[in-house]
Amino acid sequence: KLNSILDSYVEQDIYPFLYSRIEDDKGKVIYEHSVVNRKILGDEVVSGDSWIRIWSMTKLVTISILMDMVEDDLLELNDDVLTYIPEFKNLKVAVDKNGISLSKSKDKINGCSYSLVPMNTKMTVENLMNHTAGFYYAYTGIACLDSMISSKNIPIIANGDQLVNSLSTLPLIQHPGESYYYGLNTAVLGIIIERISGQSLRDVYNERISIPFGIADLSYVLPKDEHLIPPFTGRYGNLREAIENDLPILGKYVPWYDKRNNLHLGGIGMVGTAKAYISFLRLLFYRDFNFLNKQTISRMSSKPIGSYSEDGYNTGYAFYLTSGERKYDKNILTVGGYEFTKGWLDRKNKLIGVLFSQVIDAQDKVGLGSQLEEDFKKELFTQLNAK
Repeated sequence: KLNSILDSYVEQDIYPFLYSRIEDDKGKVIYEHSVVNRKILGDEVVSGDSWIRIWSMTKLVTISILMDMVEDDLLELNDDVLTYIPEFKNLKVAVDKNGISLSKSKDKINGCSYSLVPMNTKMTVENLMNHTAGFYYAYTGIACLDSMISSKNIPIIANGDQLVNSLSTLPLIQHPGESYYYGLNTAVLGIIIERISGQSLRDVYNERISIPFGIADLSYVLPKDEHLIPPFTGRYGNLREAIENDLPILGKYVPWYDKRNNLHLGGIGMVGTAKAYISFLRLLFYRDFNFLNKQTISRMSSKPIGSYSEDGYNTGYAFYLTSGERKYDKNILTVGGYEFTKGWLDRKNKLIGVLFSQVIDAQDKVGLGSQLEEDFKKELFTQLNAK
């Protein structure tokens, strides 16, 4: 039944492919299925070893590295970002004619007539982690902000220092700590990791996670003998391969994964396989906590004080915790990426799963989720209860 659900959404040309894999806490494969839309992907083989753009699933990796550094007493979450990035000392906040930050202004249409005011609060490391610092992506709906950040061509910037220089010229969309606003905050977090360590984010990841725990197939670099499936979109009423400007998260360009690249975007910059990402999640929760301690994991995965969204409760550490309002997904930790990459962890049943595709705005999109996810989770819950 699970197979038929995935098959049907590909047969209807809603997804270019779907790959799901579920493992238990010991690494035993409980479920696996792959279905490919042959009309658009031909003989493409998609498996647990296929390399996928995971986009925002990168955020959990970056935050985990930072929390490892916190455990090593290299920094604290309340530290002032200016301690590590003094170039931000002149950052200003964009406000409307009433002095309201553009993140909360009701006048989005006229947002380009903003004024700039100094930050009225300290920007902390934790603000970057929980997306309350004031950075944003190029889809705010405020034309001038979107065009300014797009013009920076961030994905092809040479390195982290140049990224800092570019962001220093952009206004914040709100005062730090004012509210949740999703954006480039985790990329800035990655720069802090680089400056504290004196290494690239890629090297820090390799040193703290990839090499000691054997997670090789999760990286900022695509191996030379591997390829990536093209992005697709269903935004315009039919499934087609995405073209320029169909992925407007940072404007014209998207991350590239060549070994010559010295900019490692801590929020969206990784590629990896389904097997590797499951191994990473298992490292956090089922490896005797030999990477992060129990207190840190508890902090990262607990329900915070905050409002409920369609994804659940934001823990502030790249996880969402489902609310239990729907009995089939109670207290599940989830993480996701821009091109429909989904990961989840069910601590009650000791299961870790992924559901991967590569599509922007699939035609079954429902709010922040999809009808496919709902159908799949309901059937999975039914089968788990039956056992």
